[in-house]
Amino acid sequence: MKSISPFTLWARLSIGWQFAIEAYLGFRILYFVWGAVILTIFPLAIHNGILFGEPYISIFDLSTSQGYVYSSVVDGRLLEFQAVNPIMVTDLQTRSLWDFRTGTSIVGDLKGKHLAESKFTAEDVFPYEGVSAVSPSLISIWQRFDANWYLRISNTGYSIGGSTAFFPLYPFLMCLFGKLLGSDFWAGLLLSNLALIGALYLLYQIAATLFDVQSARRAVLYLLIFPSAFFLITVYTESLFLFLSLMSFYYAHRSRWELAAIFGVLSALTRLQGVLLIVPLAFMLWEQMQARKAQVSSFMAKPLNSMRYLLHGIPFLAMPLSTLSFLVSTNLSLIGTYQDELHAKFVLPWNNIFASLSLLATGRSSFIDIFNLIVTLGFGAIMCVFWKKLSLEYTLYSIIMFLAPMFRMTTTQPLVSMSRYMLVVFPVFILWGVLGKNPWLNRAIVYLSLLLQLYLSAQFFLWGWVA
Repeated sequence: MKSISPFTLWARLSIGWQFAIEAYLGFRILYFVWGAVILTIFPLAIHNGILFGEPYISIFDLSTSQGYVYSSVVDGRLLEFQAVNPIMVTDLQTRSLWDFRTGTSIVGDLKGKHLAESKFTAEDVFPYEGVSAVSPSLISIWQRFDANWYLRISNTGYSIGGSTAFFPLYPFLMCLFGKLLGSDFWAGLLLSNLALIGALYLLYQIAATLFDVQSARRAVLYLLIFPSAFFLITVYTESLFLFLSLMSFYYAHRSRWELAAIFGVLSALTRLQGVLLIVPLAFMLWEQMQARKAQVSSFMAKPLNSMRYLLHGIPFLAMPLSTLSFLVSTNLSLIGTYQDELHAKFVLPWNNIFASLSLLATGRSSFIDIFNLIVTLGFGAIMCVFWKKLSLEYTLYSIIMFLAPMFRMTTTQPLVSMSRYMLVVFPVFILWGVLGKNPWLNRAIVYLSLLLQLYLSAQFFLWGWVA
């Protein structure tokens, strides 16, 4: 049998697949290089801070994934530290050198002094949630925050605590493919990256169908360079949820309602707001039913036609049932997790915005707080002004996915993670793709997005909370 060369296979791919793969590879290469740069420039992640009234110094060695936390008060004096080399830090007050692994000063005025243990552990500051760090360091820099929750669930299942805030499909697939790869974390990376490639292709196809090829290309690129887009290639659910949602729309547009419902159910088992896909899908079914009714002239055929479409909609009921099943199986502990573990409460969306504006007015907003507010207001403005450019099902999806996370507010950070949640609001990126034909707007989007993305991803690698 004659073998087919890779070049022949590539030539046989559609333009959409080729562009999606090329865009993904460029994005992945960027982060391979950027990760290496961060590891070279910042071998240690150091934070001088105050937690619940206690000054502390936290140091994380990126080469070994080991964390250290000490009290930053020595002999009644508050010290502030910075890195000198991969194994030494210095305090800015006396310029003494310290071996951070033992917390001992070895050179300078404070030679022989020891940093006292903090009441906080390394796990408190660098939460691995009881799982081991992966290797090598170019991979371990992606193992942060929620990724460790998914890894814990895939390893040990659900338990008391914050794990029930995370829906089951993603960690289940990590566990399943982890048995083949020998690592649940590598399985999660593979899952997210493959889902991203599929999502990029589907986004390209939808944008090209609605508008034109150039708008489709820009939509794909704008998604990849969005400031929080690096979450699409780590062990988070954004890529999988985006792919499943797009697949559901793909089959709904082809009147394959059972398959649309299946992907809707999978979306609902990936994230809480996935259940809301039932709204645009039901609208699409109703719209097609109305169009079909108008074409049918027979009096008797109309009710029969309506009954057939209603039967098509029955599988959609599996979406809320799947969500309800997970919530019941965990004894509705999601509510308690939000309140006790995440310090969150359920509010109306505008309360989140008002709280964020109030935080800004008092001068207590961090850069991330301000960025989340700008993203929220920006996405809201785009949908208000340009919603008529989209089919109504995409407008419904955008509104739902925009508002859903705003019904939850943490007491310390309103609009928390909104910059990440907006990654799945793909119709807005399609609108950006259309608007980006203006060269000045295109440059503004590209330059600002890339700079912010590199900054935020570097913070993420260094254990900074960005979303």
